[in-house]
Amino acid sequence: MNASLAPALMGHAFQQTALMAMLPLIAGRLGLSDPAVATAVGLGMVAATLTIPLMGLTGSRRLVGPALVTMIVCSVGLALLLVVPLAAAPALGALLLLRLAQGMSAATVLVHAQTSSLADATRSRERLAATQSFAGLGRAASAVLVGPLVAIGVVLPMLPAIAGGVWSLATLRRSEPAPAGEASGLKPPRMPSLVLPFLVQTSLGITHVSLAPLLAVRLGGNSVAAATHAGFALAAANLGLLVSHRFLTSKVEGTGLRLAAFVGGGALVAIALWPQPAFVVISSGVVGGASAMLLTHNLHTALERSAARGTSQAAWNATVSTGGLAAGALVGSAALHLGANQAVALAGVLMASAVLAMSRTRKPAS
Repeated sequence: MNASLAPALMGHAFQQTALMAMLPLIAGRLGLSDPAVATAVGLGMVAATLTIPLMGLTGSRRLVGPALVTMIVCSVGLALLLVVPLAAAPALGALLLLRLAQGMSAATVLVHAQTSSLADATRSRERLAATQSFAGLGRAASAVLVGPLVAIGVVLPMLPAIAGGVWSLATLRRSEPAPAGEASGLKPPRMPSLVLPFLVQTSLGITHVSLAPLLAVRLGGNSVAAATHAGFALAAANLGLLVSHRFLTSKVEGTGLRLAAFVGGGALVAIALWPQPAFVVISSGVVGGASAMLLTHNLHTALERSAARGTSQAAWNATVSTGGLAAGALVGSAALHLGANQAVALAGVLMASAVLAMSRTRKPAS
């Protein structure tokens, strides 16, 4: 686990959470519709998904420095996009390009942090959970602060990502040795181990682009109030993630994981049926905790199987996870035309369906 990367991961997560919560506000600022902005976010993740496996060819360690620089530049670009007047078409194109580069670079940093977590085999799942918590801390802080920050200045939620990237770049241990026996290549894990993260991340992607619009409808079209309440919901989700990683992730197996899939999916369906702001916040904590257990357990299993090809395997997992978020963003943006309630309900069904992949995912490698 490379602690020097924690500020960059937390700052990036802070910014990404703010962007999701600010979706209606950003759309209005750029002169675009909610579905158009959500589609741009989704297409950027799709393009990034196609390039992430290339990290397995060289090892993510060699790419961390350039990736941090790219993250800083993209964050500055997003801040400028929100304050420099542009026509709708150039604004949409710029958003797409920035999201593409940002997704590629952030995934590179995350993959390196994840594979570094396996250095201590006796505590590998605990250390991986701690690494996954970096992003959770950033998302939780963003979810609480996004409303007040936006009220002061629309670019303020972009600043933590810039500061975190600069901090990590300044403290990066460039002389860090490669993990023992690290090999390059593009050998993917068994396909069953990719099904669960794709389903869960697709569910979360739909939820991310649908939650603020759902609350905006409930709150009479007030986009600032919707961003604030969506922020609280995302804070609750990440609090659930942190609690799960602290107390449950390293202990829960089998039946407990299946229960997590059903409970997380049920919570999303409940949000769709009764989108009262307070209930949305409470239920979001359940969704965050359930998804954290499912994703981290699955990733740990895949990394354990991969041995010396840890970078390649983590890259493939990041590919599928990013692809799931991208698919969710695209499906969610399309479903918004039918209604945000329907989109969130679909997310719940997908979350619960992850249980179908679980038995095969947990089988030992042959």
